[in-house]
Amino acid sequence: MSPNLEPLSTSVLLIDGFATDRVYFADQLKRCSFNYQVIEATDGHSGLDLYRSRRVDCVVLELALPDRSGFEVLENLVSIVRRPHVAVIALTHLIHHGVRELAKQKGAYTCLVKKFTSGEELDRAIQQAVSSARSNTEPL
Repeated sequence: MSPNLEPLSTSVLLIDGFATDRVYFADQLKRCSFNYQVIEATDGHSGLDLYRSRRVDCVVLELALPDRSGFEVLENLVSIVRRPHVAVIALTHLIHHGVRELAKQKGAYTCLVKKFTSGEELDRAIQQAVSSARSNTEPL
């Protein structure tokens, strides 16, 4: 296969202090596509450090982190001027509608509730968010 025909690899930074959830969704993404490179962070501090030091196409962020607010991390991710739009998906246990709306207002492409989200749904959300960021369009 020529280099121009190979599918693009998508680098996903998964920031989640809940180890079981982090491992589950990382495994689900790898099952959905061999093109995912999943990088895992256990808290907001290490997630921001990894984001600054690695090429990341999409961040999947739990809003309830052990060391700081996920909203604070989201604001930091969006303010880092590395790309016109950061592809961030909030994936959280928090189910209040206001939380989802606030995440989107602060720069998340979308906000998904863990217990209602399958690996395939997360895969679709990542593809849409990355496509939007790559084409430099505003989130929906």
